[in-house]
Amino acid sequence: MKMISAVLILALVGVSTAVECYSGCSIFTTFKMGDEDMLVTLSNETQCDASTKKTCASGEACNTITLTMSAKMTVAVDGTNVTSDVDATAIYSECGAAYEMTDAICAEFSAGYEEAINADDEASFTDFELDCGSNDACTEDCLISGAGRNVIPASFVLIAALIARLV
Repeated sequence: MKMISAVLILALVGVSTAVECYSGCSIFTTFKMGDEDMLVTLSNETQCDASTKKTCASGEACNTITLTMSAKMTVAVDGTNVTSDVDATAIYSECGAAYEMTDAICAEFSAGYEEAINADDEASFTDFELDCGSNDACTEDCLISGAGRNVIPASFVLIAALIARLV
């Protein structure tokens, strides 16, 4: 009888799904200059740092956006300015309240990315364009790398252990 009670309690408590997210992380998935794939030159920008991995607060989603960018980049090569078309795709994720992508939100992303690329001392950029796509307010399997997990809260594990000792 005690075993049935223990199983019933665990069934009623259930399993909680924690939303894990690389919060505040932006990674590049494509980067081209002209027709040449240059993603390997951004090796430090293709993975999220482990310090950005967190469990979102209750009620939050892992908001994930795929951003498509293009610009003209000019660099000095042996004293001559060389201009190339640059195209890139990045994925950005952050814990927070779920939202729909709007022009105003996309303008904030655009300003942030444009400021970041213009901070480069070795290149200048013109004709910057950003397509924000839509927001995926993810609540399951949200890590950009595709990993996810279900957790049983520690208090429920403790209760189950105590009940098992009584049986």
